[in-house]
Amino acid sequence: MSLQGKRALVTGGSRGLGAAICKVLAERGARVAVNYSASPDRAEETRASLAGQGHVIIQGDVFTHEGVDALVAGTIKALGGIDFIVSNAGWTKFGPYSDIKAIADEDWDRCWHRNVMAHLWLAQAAEEELKKNHGSLVISASAAGLRPSGSSMAYSVSKAASSHLTKCLAKSLAPNVTVNAVAPGLMMTEWSAGFSDAQVQHAKNNTLLKQTTGVEDAAGAFAAVLENRSMTGQTIEVSCGMGMA
Repeated sequence: MSLQGKRALVTGGSRGLGAAICKVLAERGARVAVNYSASPDRAEETRASLAGQGHVIIQGDVFTHEGVDALVAGTIKALGGIDFIVSNAGWTKFGPYSDIKAIADEDWDRCWHRNVMAHLWLAQAAEEELKKNHGSLVISASAAGLRPSGSSMAYSVSKAASSHLTKCLAKSLAPNVTVNAVAPGLMMTEWSAGFSDAQVQHAKNNTLLKQTTGVEDAAGAFAAVLENRSMTGQTIEVSCGMGMA
């Protein structure tokens, strides 16, 4: 399916993977709402870099139920509707697997709410709009949710839950809405600044391709999933063969 003329909301769209997703969707003809939380300058920089016309920036806290409701309503008003949503925003707390007490209970809760509940709230807020437009929701999962890895155990577990949430939402929103997830490996973005050089090298060594995941390659997978109307409930891994070396 062509993305030409479609209206897309990308949460966490002002930087990193989110900004790359905004760019590839715009290149394929979509009008994009670039969501940001606290960096309007970064969001405007991303919007200005997009191909085509009609893109907007939308402030909104996707980590609260009320913020998500307001974000969806604001996007519908700004774009005239929503055809696609990329639920990309997430959160982590770094901590070694060797210490099962490394992550405090409150940070486990934050991971859960920001990497699982935020996706659910977005689906709930946009349900009627997506059903009306036979739309699609794509969730940013992680290769860390497919095997024990990543920034912390709390992050890994929450990302595993986001992949299962994808299946559950696909069942709930069928047949009018497709729901899928993309699970990138380690990408060199601002997020990866929390890893040491030794950890980055270890991650590379643990892949078949001996490299980190290209941000543009991961972003392209989101676009490809949105273009596919025969796939739902799937998590597509883009991780250079992580865990297979």
